[in-house]
Amino acid sequence: MPHRNRKRPPDARAPGAAERVPGPAEREFVAFAFRYAHRIRVVVVCSGALLAVPAMPVDGMPAAAVISAGVIVWSVLHYRLALAGRHPRRILVADLGALGAVCLTQALTIPDSQTRYGSTWVLVVVSIVAVGYQLTHPARLALAAATLLAAVDLAGAVIDRPDGWTYALPNVAWLFVQALLCQGMFRLVLRGSRAADAAGARAAEARRRHDVAQAQRSAEREHLATLHDTACATLLMVSAHGRSLSPEVVRTQAGKDLRRLAAARAPVAAGVPGASASSGATSEACEVGPVDLTRELVAELDGRLLSVDAAFDRTPGSLGAVPPPVAVALRGALGEALRNVERHAGVRAATVTATRATDTVTGAVALVVRDEGGGFDPARVPAHRRGLARSIVERMESAGGRAVIVSRPGEGTTVRLEWPRA
Repeated sequence: MPHRNRKRPPDARAPGAAERVPGPAEREFVAFAFRYAHRIRVVVVCSGALLAVPAMPVDGMPAAAVISAGVIVWSVLHYRLALAGRHPRRILVADLGALGAVCLTQALTIPDSQTRYGSTWVLVVVSIVAVGYQLTHPARLALAAATLLAAVDLAGAVIDRPDGWTYALPNVAWLFVQALLCQGMFRLVLRGSRAADAAGARAAEARRRHDVAQAQRSAEREHLATLHDTACATLLMVSAHGRSLSPEVVRTQAGKDLRRLAAARAPVAAGVPGASASSGATSEACEVGPVDLTRELVAELDGRLLSVDAAFDRTPGSLGAVPPPVAVALRGALGEALRNVERHAGVRAATVTATRATDTVTGAVALVVRDEGGGFDPARVPAHRRGLARSIVERMESAGGRAVIVSRPGEGTTVRLEWPRA
């Protein structure tokens, strides 16, 4: 873009610009106004200068041609200097000097026929320049420059027609009105741009707060799920089996619980939303890269009191890799499903099957835990029993999957874990 090298900051027109940082809408508007003002100016000024020569009588064409050529050269040079952003105040002074010279030499570039109608190419040029100043310079400086141009243009009319210069008064006055209107319009749109930036900033802050609140709620749910899956589950196991459990078994389970609770305090892996060791996954599951799903599932099955028939290939890599949050959710939900069998099913065995679709883009995972125990009615589970809802259903939903629990009294229970959500 031609304005890329312009060093003047986009909001330099506004008072106090150095103390504030403009927003994207304000920057875009000011940059557009800057480009538009300079481009339309060079087109209008060069066109007016070119048309001035053939409008003059034959004997006046040479002088008009020299002045017109100078105007065109300066217009192009001014355009390049302005977009480069170097020494804007010096460029403004030089511009006023060049345009003042054009105004004061109207007698050499404007035929008498044009002055009869009160409009000349010089007035058109001065008008577009004065209006353009309002879009490219601070307000006070822009209005002062427009006033100076109007005065010099009037002085040129007096020099050209000492006895009839009053024809220029209405147009010169209107030139100043145009500058005021343009300045007001610029300020109005600038205020709207700043309001849009402020609204965008408020919306971004609201989104940030919402995300923080969501993360806090998610962390709280994960913390409660971890407590449920560790200490609470172990205490229930001890209370259910009593002295039939050997101290070594309890000691081993308590050690695993402590390790999981300690891991839950580890920071979440950088850049992996939802990946936390608190769900029961190994430290590898908290890495940034994909996680070997088979390794995670096998690690969850090992060391259980329950006899688990793992009806899938336990070779590392057989089920492929999944994102860390998915591995966390699948392993945590699998562990809770098996603990429910241990505590409530009344049987000592369960079957776990795992499949991974290889002919789909998503590589969908299906994990099924089946027991032949007493079963239950899911609709009649008390509200305070949060194992199924939090440790299985909510955990899978947070990872973009789902859990389907099918059970009837006397017919066993099937827990189906799917990712992604079908």
